[in-house]
Amino acid sequence: MHTRFVRLARFVAPALIAVALAAPRFAGAEDVYGPQDLSAPPKLVSPAATARLIARSYPENLRSTNTGGTVELQFVINADGKVDPSSIQIVDAPVAALGSAAKAVVEKMEFVPGKKDGQPVRARVQLPIVYKP
Repeated sequence: MHTRFVRLARFVAPALIAVALAAPRFAGAEDVYGPQDLSAPPKLVSPAATARLIARSYPENLRSTNTGGTVELQFVINADGKVDPSSIQIVDAPVAALGSAAKAVVEKMEFVPGKKDGQPVRARVQLPIVYKP
C-alpha cells in the first residue's frame, strides 16, 4: 500500500503545484478600484494637516532658490484609509528632490477610504502635490 501511495503522490504532487501556481492568491489579492468604479471617492482626513506636511517637506535648498512645481503621484489607498507604501509611484516631478519629498508626504497621509456599494475598498488615485516657492 505504501508503494501505491508513493506512485500516486508522484502524479498528484505536480498537479497540485500547477493548480497552486494558476490559482489566484488570496492573501493581499483584494481588488483595487479606480475612480470610475467607486460610489464615493477617498477623501483626506485632514486637508490642513496635509498642507502642513507638504510645507514641512519642501526641501530648504529648493525653497531658497525659488524652485517649485507640481509633483504627480499615483498610489493605492487601502480599505483602512492608509496609503500602501509599496504602491507609490512618481508619475511626474519637475525636480527629483521634489518627487522624493512628495513621496515621503504621501506615505504619511490619511484618508477616509473610497467606497464601492457602501463598503470601503482599495482605491488607486492620482494626486498632484504643489510646491510653491
